[in-house]
Amino acid sequence: MTLFSSIDISNSGVDAMQTWIDTSGGNIANANDVVATNAPAYATETPVFTPLGGTLPGAPGVGVSTSVALGSTTGVIVSEPGNPLANAQGEVKVPSVSLGSQLVDLIQAQEGYQANTVSITHAVAAYQSGLAIGS
Repeated sequence: MTLFSSIDISNSGVDAMQTWIDTSGGNIANANDVVATNAPAYATETPVFTPLGGTLPGAPGVGVSTSVALGSTTGVIVSEPGNPLANAQGEVKVPSVSLGSQLVDLIQAQEGYQANTVSITHAVAAYQSGLAIGS
C-alpha cells in the first residue's frame, strides 16, 4: 500500500461508478431501439466489479477492477404493424431493458460516485492536516 492508498482506492471506486453510470445511460438510451425480428436486439450492458487485493481474510483491499458484460441479444418480439422494420405479421424486436431497474442502477451509481468523491476529499484534508502539524 502506498502513502496515498485511500485516495487510490476511492479513485478506483469513482472509475467503477462512472462505468456503471455510462452503462445504465447507454441501456436507457437504447431501450426503445427497434430491429427486424431476424436481427439481434441491443445487448444490455452490465458492469462487473471485482475487488483487488485483500486475498486473506481481513486484509485491506487496494481498489476495484471494472469490466462490462454484454447481455442477450434475443430481445422481445412486439407487435408494431406500422413499423417499416416489421415482418409480415407486423412484429418487430425490441431490447429486453427494464427502465425501472436501469433508473435504480443509475441512482445507486450516482450515490456511489458521491461517496467516493467525499472519501477523496476527506483523505486530502487528513493529509493536509498531517502536513500542517510540522509547521
